[in-house]
Amino acid sequence: MQIKFWSGVLFLALVGCQSSGPVRVSVPFDEVKARALLKPGTNQVTGRIMVAMASGTLVTCANSSVSLVPATPYAKEWVRKFYEIDSGKYGSMDTAFRMDAREAQITFQGAEAFYAATRTAQCDEDGDFSFLNVADGEFFVVARTRWLGKDHDYFDFMYGVNDAQEEDGSMMQRIRLKGGEVLDLKWAPPKPTMLGGQGLPGGR
Repeated sequence: MQIKFWSGVLFLALVGCQSSGPVRVSVPFDEVKARALLKPGTNQVTGRIMVAMASGTLVTCANSSVSLVPATPYAKEWVRKFYEIDSGKYGSMDTAFRMDAREAQITFQGAEAFYAATRTAQCDEDGDFSFLNVADGEFFVVARTRWLGKDHDYFDFMYGVNDAQEEDGSMMQRIRLKGGEVLDLKWAPPKPTMLGGQGLPGGR
């Protein structure tokens, strides 16, 4: 799977272009520290972002980008603000999920260098991804997810899949790597209600 350094396309897609006003991160961005965490290392991160709702609908990152973000103090503050961690609305600093299509868009002021100091891979059609040769340290895995909304069965039957309601969101998972670790990440939302309130099998 091809892995490359990335200029922030996924982040820009997540934060959107309409908001009540730009948000400023008060912590200075340490680009030197971020770039050091992007240097080749001995760790490996693989994972799958595919969650089945109780309805059978799959929430997945298929054919979208997934990003490995060095967890600098700036990045932690960015996560705190974007996922509204202090309110607990979208989760915690360890794992969070934001229903982007249903929420007000957020823009961050002066964050271009932060967006650029990130590594990205592509999720395949099953929601699988991998990062090879990752340095020791702490990172956030951030990915865009898409799925068809609760009306998809009706629209599939009447009009075709392209007319169905589409939902989207962004997931975040904090990871720590050290000493040639091989981490296999299987993401699950912090709360069933975070997937549009549709729930997960077995009430998870």
